[in-house]
Amino acid sequence: PHMAKTRTSRHVAIMKTFGKRLREARERAGYKSAQQFAGILGQEPHTYRHWERGESEPDFEMVTRICEILKVTPNELFPIAASASSTGSDSIARESAA
Repeated sequence: PHMAKTRTSRHVAIMKTFGKRLREARERAGYKSAQQFAGILGQEPHTYRHWERGESEPDFEMVTRICEILKVTPNELFPIAASASSTGSDSIARESAA
């Protein structure tokens, strides 16, 4: 069957990293099973497992809820290294202009 949404390789890589980090954060927070944590979020276990496997992703509201419950920031779950390096180059540009 044809998927309605085509995913770029970058999107797939982001989803895989998000899923891996989500699982690690859940385990660090003491939630032993994906099923247990899915119940806390009010999600079906299979839906939550898809997130951890990088096969689908939660919406922004759910990401916010996950972060609140696991006491992590979105930056800890998403691979956002590009924003950190662009911030660095902005400060370098400001320093050289001064």
